[in-house]
Amino acid sequence: MVQPTPWQAGDNNPQGQAEPPNPTSRGAPRRQIDVAKVIATLRPHLASLQGSWGYVFAAVGSIITFITLFQPWINAVARDGRIKANPFGRLQISSSLVTLWSGSPPPQVKINGTWAVLATIAITITIFATVVNLRARTEALRHLVAGTSVATALFVVFAMVHLNNKGPALRDMLGYGNPRDLGGQIGLLMRWASGNGQYPVPGLTKVSITTASLTAWAWFAAVMAVASAVAAVAQWIRNQPAGSVHLPMRISVVTSPRAANPAPAPTPDPPPATP
Repeated sequence: MVQPTPWQAGDNNPQGQAEPPNPTSRGAPRRQIDVAKVIATLRPHLASLQGSWGYVFAAVGSIITFITLFQPWINAVARDGRIKANPFGRLQISSSLVTLWSGSPPPQVKINGTWAVLATIAITITIFATVVNLRARTEALRHLVAGTSVATALFVVFAMVHLNNKGPALRDMLGYGNPRDLGGQIGLLMRWASGNGQYPVPGLTKVSITTASLTAWAWFAAVMAVASAVAAVAQWIRNQPAGSVHLPMRISVVTSPRAANPAPAPTPDPPPATP
């Protein structure tokens, strides 16, 4: 029996044995072929979106805006807890119920969710009109998508303004109320005794209070709604025939030609000499 030499012992591939194929060497061409097939498959669908990219962006932005409508848009921190609210009027309250036994508790806040409902209706019309317009390609649907996108942006901005105006009322909702109310003082003592907070003593208790403010969800929804409206209107203007979009007001400037050599002004005749 022939013993392998030291050089043959260190060789992992003896003579006469074929090396196994490297799977990574064939992966790159196969991956390129797959990408080419995907591009070839998507090319007809992308070509069908020609002239409708703005409307598609408006529809996608409307879906994102609709999702943000269910997130808290305002956050208010008061002395007795924290409160959050979304555009539909749903409240998330975290409180120790200090004023539960109070004879004059702070008034409850009512948030009007009309603007959020109108924004939802406009978003629904925008999405369905965009989907139908990809097949029908009619002028009426393009007008509808642009109009409802602008309406959605307006409703979202109005909802933000409405919630921002409700900020002080939301803070007062979790306040201590009347400091002379016996039920409120009992609630403060019970909170202090259970270790859930301090008993406010004038001149001794130091507190840090922040005002109510809009959350990042509210600003994100407003930016997305306005961007969708701008995209839809820009696409509608681009699809209009040349010269069909006119400005609502025209300013015409009329200039009078000047004379090349103006004639000198006539001099008045001298008065007659007196005898």
